[in-house]
Amino acid sequence: MTRETHNAILEKTAPFKSSIRYIGWGEPLMHTQISWFIDAASHDGRLTHLNTNGSKFITDQTVPARLVSAGLSSIKFSFQGADRETYHAMRRVDFFEELLFAIDMMRNARGWNYRPFIAASTTTTTESEETIARFKSRIAPMVDQLTIGKTVFEFIDMAAVQPKQRALLEEAAQHQTVDKRHPDPCPEVYNKLTIHWDGAVRVCCNDYSGTTDLGNIVTDDFADIWRHPTIEAYRERLGRKEYSGPLCGVCYDYADLTGKLS
Repeated sequence: MTRETHNAILEKTAPFKSSIRYIGWGEPLMHTQISWFIDAASHDGRLTHLNTNGSKFITDQTVPARLVSAGLSSIKFSFQGADRETYHAMRRVDFFEELLFAIDMMRNARGWNYRPFIAASTTTTTESEETIARFKSRIAPMVDQLTIGKTVFEFIDMAAVQPKQRALLEEAAQHQTVDKRHPDPCPEVYNKLTIHWDGAVRVCCNDYSGTTDLGNIVTDDFADIWRHPTIEAYRERLGRKEYSGPLCGVCYDYADLTGKLS
């Protein structure tokens, strides 16, 4: 994303002072302008959030201080699994302990400030209750919020995965334990917009391949985007609890985010 596109987002959403989330199908901290983006949004009175896998904290240890200085409101560290072994099995990298260190770095950089709010999340497959309990006891004291959900495999394109990793994922998928209930209400279509790097606007964060097209934040009027017939059709269909289609049909409330699961 360019500065011009980011400025267009701030300009078009200025009347609403919308919060800005830097998330997606990649690592936001890889962007060389991310600190500038956060600083610009913060100075415009916006709440700002960022999801991270923590890798840049290790390769560049100035990152935590820069995020604090930029005024980041909240940050979520993304795990996979509940211990070093399950993390490695799912992500094929031995980074569990380093990720814990990254969280500690963020806490130290924040100091006695209340921002950024620090969260962590993970999903599990076959982990035992004991393993998950150990994970909770170790992580919970380090963060302000901890979310543990169930891994969903439907969005993974197995054909695009390396053969060795594919075999591991296919085996794990056989033990998938997520309760396949759709989020109700959907947290995406009613109060969010997903904007890609080039300004293209999609129905939700799961539309990584551009199945939907609501226009472009740079060239189109915001009201036209928000009331685009495509997203209005999704709102009407989801309001009737109809979950058909390539996006909604495989979207599940894996972490009980809408509070509807027992």
